[in-house]
Formats: sequence, structure tokens, C-alpha cells
Amino acid sequence: MMMAAPSSDLRTARLWRDAALRSRKLRSSLRQLTLSCSGEQDKLILPEDLGDVEVLNLGNNSLEDVPEGLRSLSAGSLHVLILRRNKLLSVPSAVYELGRLTELDMSHNRLSCLTEAVGLLGRLKKLCLSHNQLQTLPRQTGALAHLEELDVSFNRLRQLPDSIQGLCRLRALDLDHNELGSFPQQILQLPALEELDFSGNKMLCSSCAGSLPDGIRAMKPLKILWLSSTGLDSLPDSFCELSSLESLMLDNNNLCCLPEGFGALQKLRMINLSSNTFQDFPATLLQLHDLEELYLSRNKLTVLPEGIASLFRLVTLWLDNNRVRYLPDAIVELGLLEELVLQGNQIAILPDNFGKLSKVNIWKIKDNPLIQPPYEVCMKGIPYIAAYQKELAHSQPAFQPRLKLVLTGLKDAGKTVLRHCLMDGQQGSCILGSTGIEVTNWTADAERGLTFIVYDLAGDQSYDIINPFFLSPGALYILAVNLKSYVSKQFYTSVGYFLHFISAKVPHAVVCIVGTHADLCADTDIEEKCLDIHHQIALQEKKDSETLQNLAQTVDEALGQDFDMRASNPHAAFYGVSDKNLRRKKAQFQYLMNNRLQILSPVLCVSCHNYSNIRRLREKLLSVAEHREIFPNLHRVLPKSWQMLEELHFNPQELWLTWWDSARLGLQAGLTEDRLQSALSYLHESGKLLYFEDNATLKEYVFHNLTKLIDILNVFFLRDASVLLQKLLSDTHVDNLRATQLHHYVEGFLLHGLLPTHVIKLLLKPHIKTQQDLQLILELLEKMGLCYCINKPKSKPLNGATAWYKFPCYVKNEVPHAEAWINGTNLSGQSLAVEQLQIEYSFPFIFPPGLFARFSVQINSHIVHRSDGKFQIFAYRGKVPVVVSFRPSKGTLQSDVLSIASHASLPNIWTAWQAITPLVEELNALLQEWPGLYYTVHVLCSKCLKRGSPNPHTFPGELLTQPRPEGIKEIICPKNGSERVNVALVYPPTPTMISPCSK
Repeated sequence: MMMAAPSSDLRTARLWRDAALRSRKLRSSLRQLTLSCSGEQDKLILPEDLGDVEVLNLGNNSLEDVPEGLRSLSAGSLHVLILRRNKLLSVPSAVYELGRLTELDMSHNRLSCLTEAVGLLGRLKKLCLSHNQLQTLPRQTGALAHLEELDVSFNRLRQLPDSIQGLCRLRALDLDHNELGSFPQQILQLPALEELDFSGNKMLCSSCAGSLPDGIRAMKPLKILWLSSTGLDSLPDSFCELSSLESLMLDNNNLCCLPEGFGALQKLRMINLSSNTFQDFPATLLQLHDLEELYLSRNKLTVLPEGIASLFRLVTLWLDNNRVRYLPDAIVELGLLEELVLQGNQIAILPDNFGKLSKVNIWKIKDNPLIQPPYEVCMKGIPYIAAYQKELAHSQPAFQPRLKLVLTGLKDAGKTVLRHCLMDGQQGSCILGSTGIEVTNWTADAERGLTFIVYDLAGDQSYDIINPFFLSPGALYILAVNLKSYVSKQFYTSVGYFLHFISAKVPHAVVCIVGTHADLCADTDIEEKCLDIHHQIALQEKKDSETLQNLAQTVDEALGQDFDMRASNPHAAFYGVSDKNLRRKKAQFQYLMNNRLQILSPVLCVSCHNYSNIRRLREKLLSVAEHREIFPNLHRVLPKSWQMLEELHFNPQELWLTWWDSARLGLQAGLTEDRLQSALSYLHESGKLLYFEDNATLKEYVFHNLTKLIDILNVFFLRDASVLLQKLLSDTHVDNLRATQLHHYVEGFLLHGLLPTHVIKLLLKPHIKTQQDLQLILELLEKMGLCYCINKPKSKPLNGATAWYKFPCYVKNEVPHAEAWINGTNLSGQSLAVEQLQIEYSFPFIFPPGLFARFSVQINSHIVHRSDGKFQIFAYRGKVPVVVSFRPSKGTLQSDVLSIASHASLPNIWTAWQAITPLVEELNALLQEWPGLYYTVHVLCSKCLKRGSPNPHTFPGELLTQPRPEGIKEIICPKNGSERVNVALVYPPTPTMISPCSK
């Protein structure tokens, strides 16, 4: 059965499984036999004595004809025959002679016709012919007087025989995804019909386009009716007489209203009206007091009525991707709600008492301009919203107009000088550039209390791994471009790269391009360079948008195909990928296209030497910041106690506070312990401090002093040997021997990224004063993915031995030490008995800076005996080898590629999957931090790798999240004709938990 998103994952699908479950229960007590071809056997042979067999399963054997001797079973006890997933072109005559059959399954074959001989199977109760190529049904289909279930979905039927109305016992009829141009009159009079699926048939007939016949009132026994994607634009009044309806699918049509009498369908438990054109909430739905599931996603709704409370039995409510501006107060009375999906609307304020929706476990609210509660609180879930609202009621509300301002750009772009000119009014000639990341507060408008928290990001590549931590939603970005040194051919380095960087991390961010050093350029040069920057930005945006549109179109075309066709054609785009995964991919492309950067125009040219245009830049920043539609978070409302807690945490000069220290500050702000957690969580999510409630060690501490933490990070990413040595030699008691030793430590750090803890402590003076300071900072750096301990035992302490830490971003040797790998420096040239698994991630636009180094840290807990190179890691997971490799692009037409590989013999290939799957899931989790990033995932063909092919075939990475196809042992690699690849080399034993490319 097929249905449109989001309902393919919903509990309503169980209704459609009822029939199959009933059949299985009845069948479970029968004597069954399953036969399959094995080894070199290409012909199926029936055993001699099958007289007592009641269920015979010959499915999944690629049969072109049935085995000899099948007709001899006509006198036996055979009741159920399963021939699904074979290659039968027609129904074999032997099947028609099995007159005692009560169930026949010939789905997923290549049947083009069904003969009148089907009338010989007069005892049939269930007939499944789905996923074939049938264009008609024979008249004798109507002679199957005992038939209760008929499935002819996914065929090419254009009409039904009149005789079908004689199926007086037919209870379930599946006609979805055929070519029926109108609703069949023949089925209106089926007296026992309870379940009908007519989805995917486009009703384009001129006499009935977009409508159902009035005669549908005759189908009163119907309980389940699916009419998804049929082109409906209205329902007749007679539809309201289907009083037995319990489940109704009307999604992906053109409906804008429901009949006035729709409220008469009092037995309705589920209705899906997603992907229609409703502008007003259908008021008649409010009369359906027993409704449990309501789906209205992807319409044009702006208001939800107060009367929604009358649907007090609702368990599921989906309203995503509409235009809803606010929620009625009455929504909190829906106390049975478990799923509430509101993302992609215009909601700014949630109703009071939202915590009453305590049973909600599926909650989606992103992509709304939330200010009360703030976005950061809402994203944490209902309990945090409840705590916020309780706190707001307990203390006064506080308005805190503060906005994050991030300055980025190349080194020597003039960011630091620009910051000082904006904040202090100083001329730039006396200001030195920064030596790392700096954070300062700027009261831009004291009268209105508007404050910018200014993050001046380092332009040096050494800081690539930590710069992304300071990019967040709801910030205003300044991209500084040095106009004096700018040349057109370096546009991508100076501008394009940073736009890709910001867009990948913060989709839909607001970016202001500022040209600096204007005083060093002639007026004609300034105009020419600004026009060039504008022109190239437009070209880059156009190219990126067209790429995404083309990719989305490819997904649409794939969705338009029958899944079986897609799964059987190795040359098809998205070979074997499920409709569910394709819909997820389509939604991702839609998100990327709808959330392009908001680049302010024009390029604003300034000079910090003569203060030219600085005032104009200030005014522009203030004007943009106060625009409610662009920055709703500037107007967010906080409980006074939360604001006080934030201010109290700014005062202590220590590097960190214990939980109890923070709790004492909370008491000063009027917060008891039980109310402190939510406040700290908000301050963490909004970037005011660091509090990791999910880490066993770090949850006992609050890192409130972000300035000191950034100073510590700056120490590690200077990459300047002389500065590092100066820090280490600052102690006047260092003798020559000790100085030489420290010099070697610095060399080892800059070459291999290795440092012992006692040297780290020296480097971090005066920030680090105690051993506890040191341990907490190292734990924090590991949590951030910046370093890991190379000799920390899994379970016991080091017993006094020196702990060494590795910072992967410093590793300079191109390849790891060869002795770490069992068979040299690569996986090629292995024994023919060994199969290679390789998962490849491609990044066409941008590879997230620092990702490889952070991934290197994240996988450390999963691997042993590792050896690291600049772009490669050799290691083991247990006794199984793994290789992680990064291949930077060598030109604009190539992608950056990160791959994860292992190998094992085919019988033991599960061990290779077991080795790489945790690494794949760690990488997928890291990539979730980049919601605007486009990348692809592929599984490389093992046969191609074994042949040493320079361009191995790539299977879609979405297969990693899908179960292995039922009954299929091999799939085809199109790169070498009809070469077959074992499914165990493409599909993992268990689908990965986090889907590649999902957002």
C-alpha cells in the first residue's frame, strides 16, 4: 500500500495491515512449505509427496514458469499458493486447475493479462495481483463469488469489468496507482465493501474531472477510504452519507473546503487533508468529537479556531508548513495529544499553560519566528516550555533587546579595526588586528537599550575548527572584504567561500557585505570592485539554486516512477530507494531552496582611517536589527529571574562554577533548584554560557566565563612556535635542559598535534590554576571534538603516568604510519576472498571546516590501535580494520570526499558492517550541526573496488537506512554489464539509526 507523506509512517497504516494479519493468523495453523532455488540450481523441483501441504510458498525465486507437478496438487489439501516476486508473464495453466485454492498471491511479477480461466478458481477468498502490468481484468473475475479481498494496485488498469459488481462478499478492494480516469461505477453497489484504496488514479475524465459521483452514498459499509493524489477539487454532499467511515485519506488533492454536512461522519477517527489548498480551517471538522488523528500539513491556513478544544480525543495534530500566525488558547485543552507538528508557520507566541500538553512526545516547532517562549526554549520541548511559562508567571517579564553580531572574512580583511570603529568611534590607524577570536558587548543604542554581542572571528585558517561554534541562528553577519587587495579571480576565496560557510551552518542568515580599506582605493576602483562582487554573488546564488532545483526535479521524477520499476532498474536514479526516503530528500531540497541567505544590498564601503561611512553602517545595522520580521528574537520575552541569573553569572571571574555555585546565584535571582535547570538550559542554547546536561562529568559544572574560554581556545590555535615557547618559558626558573625539552614539545605539537597534560597546564597559565581546572578544560575540549586522550584506559586511571592529548587538526604527515595497517597503506590488492565495504560522503559546495578533525576525535571511543595522517586514519574496531580518508577537491568541478572503509570475507561481512556503522552514525550526527549543507552519501560497489576500477559504481546512501529487500540475494552493478553484487555488501544487517542527508 502506498500513501503520501507524512502518513506512510503513521499508525493508520495498521488498518491496512489488518487483512494481512487476519490471513496470517488463519494460515499459522496450516501445514506450510517454502521452496527456493539454491546454489547453481536454476529450476525448482517439487518434492513428490505434497498431498498434506496446505500452504505452498514459491515466492522470490525469479521463476518464469511454475515447477512441473504443480497441477497434481489439485486433488490435495492445497489452499494457499504464493508466487510473488517471480518473473511470470502470465498465469500458468496449472494454477487455474487448483480449484481448491482460497488464497493466491501473484504480486510483483510481469503479468500483462489474466484470462477468463480465473473463473475456475471459484473458492478464492483472497487474490493479490499488485505490481504487475495488467491493463484489464477478465469478465470472469466477477464469478469469484467467495472473494473477500482483491488487490490489483500498481497495474495499468483503465477500466473495470461490469461483472465486478457481482462480488457480493468483497470486503477489501485495492485499486491504487492504476490509470482509472474516473471513479468506477461498478464498485458503487458492492454490498460488503469496507476498505477501498483508490489513491494515485488521476480522475481526468472530462465528465467527472476532480469529483466523485453522487452515487457514492450507496457505499455505506465503507470504513476505510483512501483517495490520495486523485485530483479531487470537491466532495459531493452525498459523501456525507458514508456514516461508517473511520479512516479517510484525502491528501495531495486540490480541496479548499468540505461539504457542510461533513460533521455527520461521526465514526471518523482519522482524516488526512494535507497538501490541499485550504485557507480556512474546515469548521465542520469541529463536530467530529471522536476524531483522533488530524493532518492538515502543507495548506494555506492562517488561523486555528478556538473550537479546536471540541476535538478533545485528538492524539495527533499536524499543521506544519501553513501560514498560522498564532495558536488559540484552547489548544492546551487537548490533553490527549501525543503528536503536535507546527514547523514552518508564522507563530511568535505560544499560549499560556502549554505544559498541560504533557503527553506530547513528537513535537516539531522549528522555522517559526518565536519570541515567547524564545526559540531556544521551544526547541527543547514541552517540559522546558512549561518551566519557562511557570517562571514567567512567577516573576516579571523582561525585555532584553540583545543581538549577536558576527564579523567574518579573510585575515587582514579589517574586521577588528572595523569593530573598534563601530563600537568606540576610534580611527583605525592606532588599532592592531586581533590574534584570535574576540567577544565584546556593544551598546549600540543606549536610549532603546539595544546591545550587540560582537563576535570577531579569526580569519586565519588555524581557527577553522572552532569558528563554526560561534555561528548560530538569529545572528547578524558582517562579511568584511578588503577592497584594496580584492581581485575578481579571487572572489570565491574572499566572498563566495564565506557565503557557502554561513549558509551551510545557518540557513537563511542575514549577511551584510562591507568593503573595507576604501580610503586606499580610487573611486572608480571601488565602484568596479563592488559591482564585480554583486555580479559574482548573483552568479553563485543562481548556480547553486539551479543545481538544487535540478536535483529536486530528479527526485520528483524518481517519485513519479513505480517503486518496483525503480528497484529493478540498476540504471534508474535512486536505484532501490524507498518512496519514504525520496520524500525526505525532496523535503531537504525544498528546505535548502526556501532558506537561501538574505544578503543585504548594496556592498557598503567604509574606511576606518577617515571614518567614511561608519555612521551609515551603524544606522544600517540598527535598522536591520530592529526589523521584527528579520530578527523576531530581538524582541523575545524572558522571565526576570532568568535575566537576573544571566547577569549574576557575568560577575564571577573564575573559569567555571560548580552546579551548587550556580544554584546559589539562582537563589539570588529568585530561582529555586528545581527551576534552575531550565534557565541554565536556555542560557546554554542561546550562547550565554556552556552547560552540558547530557554529559556525566560536565553536568556538575557551569562554564560561565566565555571570554576566558575563548582565550584558552586561542592559545591552542595560534600555530606560532615563538608565541607558544614564550608562554612556556615565562617562568624565570626554566634551565637550558628544560627549555630544550619544551622546544621539542612545541615542535611535536605543531607537527603531530601531541601535548602532555603538564605542558598544556603551562600553556594555559594564568587561566588554569588547579588540576581540577585542567581536567575540566580537557573534558570540555573533548566534548567539543577538539582533542582526545591517546593513553587514557577505558575503565581505570593512569596510575600516575602522564596523559597525552592529540589535537588532530595539527597533524601534518600526509599518511599514517604504515605499520598500523595490516596490509599496507590501502585496501586494494586484498585477497580475492576479501570483500571491501566503503561508504563515501561527497560535498559539492563546501566541506565543513574542521569536520575531519572533529570526526577524528568523535570516533576515538569506537576504535583502537589508530594511526593518524593529515587526511587519513588507520585503525581497528576490535580485530576488524577500518580506514577513514579525506580527499580534498582539486578544482571547482570536483567534490570534497570523506570515506569510511573496512573489509572482511563475504561470510563475515557483518563484522565489517559492525566496524563502520558506529563511525557512520557519528559522522551523520556531526553533519546534523550543518542544516544548510548539501552532501550526498553512497555505498561503493565492492566488485568495482575489487577490480581496482578508478570510478566504482555508487549505490545510493539512502539504502543504509532501509532493510534488506525481501527475498533478493543480489543486485546488479550497471558499471560492468550484468555483474551481480551480494545485498550484504550494500545493505547493512540493521539499518543505520540516523539517516544520511536528513535534516
